[in-house]
Amino acid sequence: MSPPESPLASGPVVGYRGRFVKFLRLILLPIVALLGFSGCLQVEKTVKLNPDGSGTIEETVILSKTALVSMQQMAAGFGGDKAGVAKVPEIFDEAKIKDAASQMGDGVTFVSARKIDTEQGQGFTAIYAFTDINTVKLDQNPGDALPDNGHIKATPSKKEPITFHFTKGSPAELTLAMPPPDFKPKKEQPDGMEDMAMQMMKQMLKDMRLALAIEVQGTISETNAEYRENSRVTLMDMDFNKIVADPEKFKALAKANPQTLQEAKTLIKGLDGVKIETAPEVKIQFQ
Repeated sequence: MSPPESPLASGPVVGYRGRFVKFLRLILLPIVALLGFSGCLQVEKTVKLNPDGSGTIEETVILSKTALVSMQQMAAGFGGDKAGVAKVPEIFDEAKIKDAASQMGDGVTFVSARKIDTEQGQGFTAIYAFTDINTVKLDQNPGDALPDNGHIKATPSKKEPITFHFTKGSPAELTLAMPPPDFKPKKEQPDGMEDMAMQMMKQMLKDMRLALAIEVQGTISETNAEYRENSRVTLMDMDFNKIVADPEKFKALAKANPQTLQEAKTLIKGLDGVKIETAPEVKIQFQ
């Protein structure tokens, strides 16, 4: 079987992909690093914050067996190993997982990691600890979670970290600063290209889910966060199977190319399967 070729690698569809990715950047989900593979990636990060400003970051990453086989086939197409056969990429790379702590800010340390291997996919759950959330910079982009088997490397994704400002007290107060949007003027697309691109995206985004949340150890007394449940605030939870289930709305959303946060928020509201915090700052008071 020939290695799969990215259908968005050339031609007029490139412009459409660029416009679509710009929209995803606004809603905190750059996936340009993933568009070369079938979707099938699930990434969930949860920050657990104590009243003294310390806490943990728990990250779970699962890549489907289908996506791993696709990467194996692509690696074989690029030469494979000496025997001409590429190995299935190992997503549980303990050295890489440990090194990720240094990318999360000063004082963040690796605690533990365990491998996940099921019929559906492979991955890991890793736990990191921090002593002061003010030094944490939490990148939302999932591209760095993809494995490197020596032949295929994930495209580096733009760093768009969430930063934190924490003040102790009763109540304690946490402020999260979101990355600013990055937009360029709209470009008109050739007739007929949008339907083609939507079909490609639908296939590639199948089974993808990305989630990011904050859990405080205590009771939230006040917050401007839109998605709060008890002591948990969801910043992002996107189930792409639900999003692409309504192709007309999905197509209209990408075509709209929103230019402001408020415009994007209005468009996002109607999509099933989407929880996305669009406020530039989120404040949480708890005790």
